[in-house]
Amino acid sequence: MASYKGSISPKAIAGEFSYVVEITIPTAGLGKRLDAMHAFHTERGIKACLGRGRREDRRSYLRWYFTRATTTEAFAAEFDGTVIKASR
Repeated sequence: MASYKGSISPKAIAGEFSYVVEITIPTAGLGKRLDAMHAFHTERGIKACLGRGRREDRRSYLRWYFTRATTTEAFAAEFDGTVIKASR
């Protein structure tokens, strides 16, 4: 499958970002909570990296990728996310 110009491939994401937080998307969407997630990254001067989401049992999930465990844990705690992988 071709990627959009300027997008990062899943393999490149896995190599650069070791930690993943999965957020459940409510039926009504994330709304201002999504803005707060982007602000989280901006305030810390880190690159926001969204991965492919997934859908399971009529629920949608969004994945955010991080390079540091402490940032991953802070993001998961603030936005009620689940850390699903720590490959390093």
